[in-house]
Amino acid sequence: MAEFYKTARAMLNRRVKIRTKSGKTHIGKIVKVTGTHVHLQKTRRRKGKVGTTFFAPFILPLVLFDLLAIVLLI
Repeated sequence: MAEFYKTARAMLNRRVKIRTKSGKTHIGKIVKVTGTHVHLQKTRRRKGKVGTTFFAPFILPLVLFDLLAIVLLI
């Protein structure tokens, strides 16, 4: 789990794609990392562009031990 924590901290304030062990994929910006959770500001794709959710930024806490991969999106 320390490996995911270090990876998530290194990606703080960057757009990422996170895949969980259950197969769900989340795209957004990592806004906070604690010892057990990654807080992701969700984004959505629109015709090739990525933008923040329409009304208010939605922050999704993800449990570190449930993450399979964190990929940096450029």
